[in-house]
Amino acid sequence: MPKLSNHTKAALFTENIIEQHVLRRENATVVQRLDYTLRRPRNDFGKPYGRMSGSELIVATLIGTNDTREYYERLVSNDSQIFSIVFNATYDNNNFLTSYDSAMVVAGYVVDIVEHYDDDEAKEGNQMSLEFSFLLTSITYIGEEERHLRLNFVN
Repeated sequence: MPKLSNHTKAALFTENIIEQHVLRRENATVVQRLDYTLRRPRNDFGKPYGRMSGSELIVATLIGTNDTREYYERLVSNDSQIFSIVFNATYDNNNFLTSYDSAMVVAGYVVDIVEHYDDDEAKEGNQMSLEFSFLLTSITYIGEEERHLRLNFVN
């Protein structure tokens, strides 16, 4: 298992940060890795046409052993799910989210979950990591001054 870090560069929330503005640090998990691919067809001249297609978003995160229930409930659900990934978040003295550099709100379906547990890491308080795959239906990027860019996908 690779060395994991508790330094928070990205935080994962199970809420939509566009609709719910009051978020607490305790409700976030540390994102260890984030991978996804977007595709858009191009003609022979390199000009884009058609809609962009998404793929799976793979997120690896550190969690406590009691926090897995939320993710498994989303795995068995047939409804579209929403997660928010916040980059370089800052919190106030009461651990409420006050600002962030940028964020992504992703919508889609949890399709796979893999748990990793390392006894040595657990002794250091890291407990376990959870890696889940998410079939994307849309991504909303949130940048400076709350500017939004929403991409819908054909899967």
